[in-house]
Amino acid sequence: MDEPPQPGLIVEIRGARQGRQRVLVIDDGRELVFSAETCDELGVRSGDVLTGELLKSLELTEQRTQAHNAALRLLAHRARSEREMRARLSMRGIRADIVDAEIERLRRAGLLDDEQFARAWVEDRKRLSPRGRRLLRYELLGRGIDPESVDLATRDVDDLETALELARSRARGSAIESYEAFLQKVGGFLRRRGFDFDVITQALRTVWAELVERGEVKPAEEDALA
Repeated sequence: MDEPPQPGLIVEIRGARQGRQRVLVIDDGRELVFSAETCDELGVRSGDVLTGELLKSLELTEQRTQAHNAALRLLAHRARSEREMRARLSMRGIRADIVDAEIERLRRAGLLDDEQFARAWVEDRKRLSPRGRRLLRYELLGRGIDPESVDLATRDVDDLETALELARSRARGSAIESYEAFLQKVGGFLRRRGFDFDVITQALRTVWAELVERGEVKPAEEDALA
């Protein structure tokens, strides 16, 4: 086993090239790098004795600092589920107990809330990439959101309304040469967006009738979509 490091005197603390980091120069020639936050939190100063206990405190505090800074960077891009945050921090080699503590810290600060995450996820999907309630549930459950929160976030999703909007948009953007082409292009698109058969059938029937009424397509014998 490696011998524990002997106590040493911190003879100098200088800035490092990597932003807010500090280099602790020890009288035995060692140079230890910690964040400025860690050094400030523990009140480390030049002339202090670097005991084994202080070194352990520095290393523990550094991991906590790294966990918190990494979590804030992740949240700066978008909201995260608890399971996703836990996985991303663990991938950085952060100890499980420190990850647990950081998750709890984020919860208390209101920065990690699976119910809020689920609501935001649904709203973003509505705005950027609408889809059926079934697919939304699958996505949220896959991100570790509990079923009750998933139900709350998706309960007001109107599949038929969403499917109709998507079908109309898809029909406008596609060359509809025949009824079969309409079924393939628009119906296939709705299936990929996670809508149920009954919803797809009703949306296709409604939008096809609208196209016929406007004279954009000719009625076909296969118009009965029931």
